[in-house]
Amino acid sequence: MMVEQRAAVIERFREGKEKVLVTTNVCARGIDVEQVSVVISFDLPVDKDGNPDNETYLHLIGRTGRFGKRGLAINMVDSKHSMTILNRIQEHFNKKIEKLDTDDLDEIEKIAN
Repeated sequence: MMVEQRAAVIERFREGKEKVLVTTNVCARGIDVEQVSVVISFDLPVDKDGNPDNETYLHLIGRTGRFGKRGLAINMVDSKHSMTILNRIQEHFNKKIEKLDTDDLDEIEKIAN
């Protein structure tokens, strides 16, 4: 995507014309949009050596729950490798990341509200 196109998409998102923004780690920083309430991390951020990129992760999940509002960050974990990365992120921040019961969508919805 060209820089001008990217800027236009982000502006539409800021204005509330778009409700869902799918992006890469490129947007982990620099987007301060009040209405962001859920961030879904499809791939956990890693550095060039495959180690957890804790700083990028913090900025990524920090896009939600800003401006004094509650937010929800969801990490997709699809392999032992992803789980290892997630465990290392938990250890780095000394913060437990709760596993969601994907069979109980009502419970997930309660967490988001």
